[in-house]
Amino acid sequence: MPDYLSDPPASWYWVLGLVAVVGGLTWFHRRQRLWLYVTLVVGALLLLLFAADRLWESPREQAVQRMKLIIAAVQQRQPDGCVQHVAEQIEYQGEHAQSVILTREQLRQAPFWQLLRHYDVRVTAWDFAREDVRRLDPDNVEIGFLAKGEAEGKQVPFYVRATFTRQPDQSWKLTRLASFDPLKRQNERRTIPGLSR
Repeated sequence: MPDYLSDPPASWYWVLGLVAVVGGLTWFHRRQRLWLYVTLVVGALLLLLFAADRLWESPREQAVQRMKLIIAAVQQRQPDGCVQHVAEQIEYQGEHAQSVILTREQLRQAPFWQLLRHYDVRVTAWDFAREDVRRLDPDNVEIGFLAKGEAEGKQVPFYVRATFTRQPDQSWKLTRLASFDPLKRQNERRTIPGLSR
């Protein structure tokens, strides 16, 4: 299913809805068959668009859903729940010039989890904006979002870029993660504490 049908922008709904309402009101006022047909056709298109949007998930929607599941597992301190949405290896890029390759097991055993438990860190993520999505190729999608860790009255915010890759079983899994200063976005990297070796 093409992305423009499985993940249409909200403006498509507004435009089709507006045309349907204007057509319906015009038909009600003039009682001409042309306006009835226009209203019915646009209404049918609106229903088909809604059905396609609900029945098929685009790669962007799947990546965002997987990232939210990862964040929920992190918030609940469940390494196993987190790594089930991660590929066999993940590339992490923090402040250091070299990116770090982590296996699932290394991610499961990372000091990151002890830091979360010790300081009782509350992790949240938001702003999964369409504008921050890049479709790298048919099997890779990169999303951007804001996240923060909060403990002892202090906040550590991040801007995160996450790449998800379609696996042989057709599921989408996290393969690359990069973290940045939220104000400077991709111009200044910031390391997530305890994640890199």
